[in-house]
Amino acid sequence: SEDVVVGDILILEAGDKVQADSRLIEAREFMVDESLLTGEVEPVVKHAAAIAKDAVIADRVNMAHRGTTVTNGTARAVVTAIGRDTEVGEIASLVKETREGETPLQTQLRKLSRILAGIFVAIVVIVFVMGLVIRSGQYSTIELFETSIALAVAAIPEGLLIALTVILAIGMQAIVKRNALVRRLLAAETLGSVSVICVDKTGTLTEGRMRVTRLVTAESNFDYDELRLVKLEKEDKYPDALFALRIAALCNNAAVREVPVDGLAPQFFGDTTETALAETAWHAGLRKNELDDVFRRVHELPFDSRKKYMATLNHVDHEARLHVKGAPEVLLKRSAFFEKNGKRHELSEHQREWFFKAQESLAGEGLRVLALAYGAAEPGQNELSDKNVHDLVFVGLLALSDPLREDVPETLGLARNAGIHVAMITGDHASTARAIGRSIGLSAKKENVITGEELAGMSDDQLPAVVKRATIFARVNPKDKIRIVQAFQKNGEVVAMTGDGVNDGPALKGADIGVAFGSGTDVAKEISDLVLLDDRFSTIVSAVAGGRTIYQNIKKVVVYLLNSSFTEIVLITGSIIGGIPLALLPAQILWINLVEEAFPTMALAFDKGDRENMKKPPRRKGAPIVDKQMKIIITIMSAVTAMTLFALYFWFYRATGDIALTRTITFVALGINSLFFIYPIRSMPRMIWQMNLFDNRYVVYSTLFGVGILAAAVYLSPLQLLLRTVPLNLAHWFVIFLFGMMNIGLIEAMKGIFLSRMRMPKRLTAL
Repeated sequence: SEDVVVGDILILEAGDKVQADSRLIEAREFMVDESLLTGEVEPVVKHAAAIAKDAVIADRVNMAHRGTTVTNGTARAVVTAIGRDTEVGEIASLVKETREGETPLQTQLRKLSRILAGIFVAIVVIVFVMGLVIRSGQYSTIELFETSIALAVAAIPEGLLIALTVILAIGMQAIVKRNALVRRLLAAETLGSVSVICVDKTGTLTEGRMRVTRLVTAESNFDYDELRLVKLEKEDKYPDALFALRIAALCNNAAVREVPVDGLAPQFFGDTTETALAETAWHAGLRKNELDDVFRRVHELPFDSRKKYMATLNHVDHEARLHVKGAPEVLLKRSAFFEKNGKRHELSEHQREWFFKAQESLAGEGLRVLALAYGAAEPGQNELSDKNVHDLVFVGLLALSDPLREDVPETLGLARNAGIHVAMITGDHASTARAIGRSIGLSAKKENVITGEELAGMSDDQLPAVVKRATIFARVNPKDKIRIVQAFQKNGEVVAMTGDGVNDGPALKGADIGVAFGSGTDVAKEISDLVLLDDRFSTIVSAVAGGRTIYQNIKKVVVYLLNSSFTEIVLITGSIIGGIPLALLPAQILWINLVEEAFPTMALAFDKGDRENMKKPPRRKGAPIVDKQMKIIITIMSAVTAMTLFALYFWFYRATGDIALTRTITFVALGINSLFFIYPIRSMPRMIWQMNLFDNRYVVYSTLFGVGILAAAVYLSPLQLLLRTVPLNLAHWFVIFLFGMMNIGLIEAMKGIFLSRMRMPKRLTAL
């Protein structure tokens, strides 16, 4: 390809990979696999005739593009573009130009960190100044400085970064179990924000392979299941259907490799349409290899895009027979008879019209329709020409489709319930795309379908308003896909885009979540954020559910850590205002934040999430992690905890006058409270008794471990020296645990009031 320049003449034949974009000047039965560019699995029939100047890639039938593969025939073409100027080269340039933006989580955390930093710096300064001015002489400057620094450390949730990493990593593992591989850590959370899924039809909504869906003859009409279950070798019952499938197997170039296991279907290789025909015949009891041995082929007229049929000449015993398959309108015009109940009848205009209507009905369902016919040849005839293909006996119609995956309609319903807009993107014509859309439950009205030609006529400013109503994009090219993604993003949507080829690169990179197929190209998988290991649309929706669970757990951790931080601030501030010794020492504050709360926050990563997650709309793009409802929750819970804890501290200090004992009790009570507090957080937005407290064993383990290290902090001499704690007796522990339970009861009571008055289950849609 390095030696090819514009103006060179390329000689192309089956098996060649096209080295440059080229205009065909001669073509004979020429077909090209353009799935690299269009994503469609069916080879495209090419010719050298002129076409419209503004035709989309899928309609440029007189062009051979770089990177595509010739599947049939021969051609000569003049090179029109090389390197970066080819369609593949322009796609590569688009990939480089497309920038990856910040994930929603990155944006929200950056905003949250700025807000918290401002609040906590102000609080620390206020605490330090209050200690110096209001209680001058009661606290030493060093003591106030150390406490202020400790408060600053405590106020900023240091454990958040570790907890986020653990939650995202555990979430990624959970998503892998759903047959999806997350390639970037932060993308695991972004999945939960997805509000639009732009999904390729081929291979995701469909199985990515052709199969025979219907068989129509003058005396029978079989659907897919009947074709697989009914053995048509019972010739006396289904003679016409048997004849049609015999023609489909004989007028066929698929290769067959038998499997040495009885009952298992052989492997079929070749053109996807022909392998589908051969496989259907096999299921009906007609083995292609056996038929080829009996009906020996002596000559063939390959499929021609102008004649639109393929014909073979076969000898059986001393008889020569012509077998033909092709476009229904062509074969009906060349037929003088039709087959019914195993007998030949004259093809009247009425019967011809009947077959035409049957063909139109099948095409209206989005199916590809082929006609099958046969004719007589002269005994001993060994060659065929177009002149021989006349006065045929029309046998029937075969309809093929890339079958829809069985779970697609149900999965679309789940996505709809979750408030996710699904848009199908396909290279099919609008009529075919509309039929497929209707069959899976997408709105397929005229205003919901946008074609590549219509997209080309719209500016980037017009497109965002148009895509709001779009559910189907037909006949699109790679440049259209990235424009579609950007238009949705301008509407404030978080977009997931699927793709499997080089042509999908720009859109995969530009989308908030690029979704590649496991069977796709390495280029697509390298660019993507998510790889579907089973290529199923249902896996995308399942991964979104996993992303929502991740975000829910992140919010739990944020509430948990901020509650503790605010509680500590209120305790220290209250001590200064009350003119009593500080309730906690700097080392004790750091112990609670860095040691005591580390394991519970990581344990929250294993929460399975709310079962109602996928019945709520996705959170709004740009919505803060700490929204209005969360601020109210944190304020209520922090206030209740801080007031009860301060009351405990004040009561013990006044009763005993022993500041070391009082601080130890306050320290342990704060630690126990932080361990207990995880349960009201986990139960949001329900009451604590409405959930299974033990369904996350890691939370239980972390609670027990937390109590253990608190005991170590009280009874081990090195830790006593570090934290300035003293041993506690059983009565002290009883009071501390009783305080913890009472505090949880108060929090639940306040939560219940808030839930009932504010209708929390509906308003806390994101928690």
